[in-house]
Amino acid sequence: MGDNNAPHILRTAARRQRAFAEFEEGNATRSDIQDALGVSRSTAFRVVNTFESLGLISRQNGTYELTPFGDVVHSETSRAIGTIRIARSLSPLLDALEETEEPIEIRAFDDATVTELEPGDPYKPMRRFLSLTEETSCIREFTPTTPDPAYQNTLYDRVRDDLWVAVLYPPSVVDQLRQEGDSEFERAREEGEFHVRVSDPPAFRLVVTDERVYVGGYNDDASFLQLVVDTANPDVQEWATRCFESQWKRGTPFDSYVEGLR
Repeated sequence: MGDNNAPHILRTAARRQRAFAEFEEGNATRSDIQDALGVSRSTAFRVVNTFESLGLISRQNGTYELTPFGDVVHSETSRAIGTIRIARSLSPLLDALEETEEPIEIRAFDDATVTELEPGDPYKPMRRFLSLTEETSCIREFTPTTPDPAYQNTLYDRVRDDLWVAVLYPPSVVDQLRQEGDSEFERAREEGEFHVRVSDPPAFRLVVTDERVYVGGYNDDASFLQLVVDTANPDVQEWATRCFESQWKRGTPFDSYVEGLR
């Protein structure tokens, strides 16, 4: 079998994942494949013959099972399909994630909850963000744009109930908050654990809570959230912590930034 068969093997494996599942269990018959795929007897016959000719299965006492080669093809194809599925769901975030110096394996988001913008419901991703403040005792966050007022007010209220917050805003957001004379913002800083630094963060929103990480992807001009991805995966939690801390270290403390404007 030459290397030029590899594309044909890959196409076959991607198309016939359900057949692989039957062969993986061993002792599969043509009838089993016919039932699993919901195809005609002749189609099941062709599938079995194709798998056998490609070296993916072997026949033992009238039944079929994966060969070691077939097991590798099945495993790698399943992995590739899974990675593509995850990448497709996270596509609005991929460019922004590449801006960070902290690499993240995209498959770490395999079990993530993805909340997307829907026609007629532009605030669905934001509501997902709002839900994160209900139980956590700590929030570490950076955002490239002006926070939603409902989310911001929720943070101010929770700070009074002992929520600890460290947030990194870009200069444009801090300047806007100062120009608007946001008294709640100032009160949160003065009376609670609401710590602010100023810098230009990556073009996605990151919120790290006690148990979950929330990543928000924006449209091209960062005027609204397109999706929110959240997960409790430990690898994502570790990545998000490193990512936040590296950005936080670069930030200018709020008071020092304001003093520098005078």
